[in-house]
Amino acid sequence: MGFFDNMNPSDLQTRTINDVRPIKVIVFGAGLSGILASILLPRAIEKLELVIYEKNAAIGGTWLENVYPGVACDIPSHSYQFSFENNPGWSSYYAPGPEIQAYLMRTTEKYDGYRYMKFQHKVHKAVWDDEEGKWHVNVLDIVTGNPFTDTADVVISATGLLNQWRYPDIPGLQSFKGKLVHSAGYDTSYDHRGKRVALIGGGSSGIQILPTIQPTVEKVDYYMRSQTWIPPVGFGAEGLAEQNGSVFTPPDYLEKFKNDPAAYLDFRRRIEDVMNMPSEALYQNTDAMKLAMEATRDHMKTKLAKKPEIIEALVPDFAVGCRRLTPGPGYLEALGEENVNFIPTPIQEVVEDGLITEDGKRREVDMIICATGFQEVHKVHFPVIGKNGINLQDIWDDFPEAYLSIAPAHIPNYYCLLGPNGGAAQGSNVIFLENGVRYVIKIVQKIQREYIKSITPKTEMVKAFRKYADRFFQPTVFSDSCRMWPGSSLHGSAAIGNPRWEDFEYELRPELKGNPLSWFGNGFTKEQITPGAFTTPYLDPDVAYVPVENPLLPKEGPKEIQPEKEEKQPAMKVGEKELPIRDVVTTS
Repeated sequence: MGFFDNMNPSDLQTRTINDVRPIKVIVFGAGLSGILASILLPRAIEKLELVIYEKNAAIGGTWLENVYPGVACDIPSHSYQFSFENNPGWSSYYAPGPEIQAYLMRTTEKYDGYRYMKFQHKVHKAVWDDEEGKWHVNVLDIVTGNPFTDTADVVISATGLLNQWRYPDIPGLQSFKGKLVHSAGYDTSYDHRGKRVALIGGGSSGIQILPTIQPTVEKVDYYMRSQTWIPPVGFGAEGLAEQNGSVFTPPDYLEKFKNDPAAYLDFRRRIEDVMNMPSEALYQNTDAMKLAMEATRDHMKTKLAKKPEIIEALVPDFAVGCRRLTPGPGYLEALGEENVNFIPTPIQEVVEDGLITEDGKRREVDMIICATGFQEVHKVHFPVIGKNGINLQDIWDDFPEAYLSIAPAHIPNYYCLLGPNGGAAQGSNVIFLENGVRYVIKIVQKIQREYIKSITPKTEMVKAFRKYADRFFQPTVFSDSCRMWPGSSLHGSAAIGNPRWEDFEYELRPELKGNPLSWFGNGFTKEQITPGAFTTPYLDPDVAYVPVENPLLPKEGPKEIQPEKEEKQPAMKVGEKELPIRDVVTTS
């Protein structure tokens, strides 16, 4: 393939067209997203230098940090795993946290992800150098106390959503003389048995903690202002039904799944099929939505028959599905027990030996557990300085937004995994994360292949994505007044399946010397100039393209091609010969 212009021949590159440039990628965080990066990037990107900085001493992120009583997955464990690494041995339909952490550690070891990770290294700042086309990342070695600066062509933020926990803003909280803990910083050495406990918060953590500690404590004062739907089961009800409603995996299932991978894969498929299916109940004012609310309300009333006064304080006014459903096995039953006091009245202050609510009542306790969640999920916790000195912290201070949840405006070569609008209420977020990593891989490969200095989403496309998302969710339950993770992981995965390169702005590297097609190289491929290299991949039956069956065509085999009958051509006399007209035209 060639082109003509006024280039000086000396401007032509000496490399081959598929001799990509070396590239360095820095990843922030070694939780679920960082682990995926450690596995997928090295297998897809040539000439890669990969470094993953993690502030903790081990991988796992939220599953390393959260060790509170009852910590577990709030979706079926069979959906909370990588597509390429099935675990047929989950002990429970909603696996306990330590089991998930063990799975992540095994998988990282199996795929050699640890080699790229630097633990107890905390990132403090990242600055883009536009002239150099590189990120300068300030890192602190927590063990030695030494700060240093690393550089990279691309940065991937894999810090997750749930890593900056917060205590509630209650006057006097730090004056409490008993045991004060946050669910995300739980002290496992403290023995809560026989103690008087105040539990604050009604999210997933509080819902899991209550039934775990209730049988062994003297009493629980449960402070909960937020409302929540507690369905009979959470996601994947059909899979749980196959286990006769048992949360724990029956021994015969464990044995079957261990010895028959195909059977386990089929079981997983059935669970995820249901999780992926769209539901009319997600749309406002539909009969299905009303039926879901009525059925869930009836279920909660039945479970709380001992304390019917709780119903009005607990049942939300927003639709089922607006807030991510939490299964909560045993939660409603625990609320009905005699040693649990459900307290919807706001807390006025905390004193040395207990809590005082706004109605003036004082309740003494030995321990306070704050299951009060995390800081804003997409808050940037250190300066990320992009083009023209623009700080991502300032951009996201008002409202976090990124193109397809991955690429923020004004921040070149910087990509977020599970960024703004990136968490889905339907389907598996793990699968969406995998596809997010693969999307970033395609961007990195383009940067390498075409010798691009920077890729940044067009500002108008970032705005367009946010506008579309806002309008799309208006008729759904996700527009109700609750904190939600809207959308579908399948839809999100389809949206990021193939990058729309026209939605980005590009800057080329200096070595292209003024011609954007200089990456064409010297007219050869690596294989052509490498002795003994394989130059006919198009003939390899394992990789060669095979015609894809079109479902719209009739189910018939290809028709046999008959040789064309040669028609008698019109002729004219030339000298003594009679020749077809076509030959006359050719020879004349």
